[in-house]
Amino acid sequence: MKIIDISTKKPPRWLLGEVKKKWNIEWESSIIFTYNGVISSSLGKITEDLLVHESHHIVQQKECGGSKKWFKRYLEDDKFRYEQELECYRLQYQWLEKHVKNKSEKFRFLKHYAESLSGSMYGNLTTFFEAMSDIKNYEK
Repeated sequence: MKIIDISTKKPPRWLLGEVKKKWNIEWESSIIFTYNGVISSSLGKITEDLLVHESHHIVQQKECGGSKKWFKRYLEDDKFRYEQELECYRLQYQWLEKHVKNKSEKFRFLKHYAESLSGSMYGNLTTFFEAMSDIKNYEK
């Protein structure tokens, strides 16, 4: 796997402002941003499954024509935001299936992913059970 830059440096000020305005989320709340190939975390470290998730945002941003363009669409377009996050959570879950053998532990992670995907952090775009189903049902 390519080495990814993980930093405690804040993402651009305009982005932090837009996220605060849209969801009232502060940098200090342990949110993670991926921007211009850098994963920014106020904690300075992330778990392996989250690295899979955030690394895919780097790919998505490149495919969209850059981080700024991707984030503008991400902030404005609920369907786009859901699709982008769903791709990442599916990859995260696939990683989990390969690396975590304990079924209850796997379920705990899946539940956490579905709570996040269906929650206020992304704009309450779906229900918990739909998110859980969407994450688990991918082309194997």
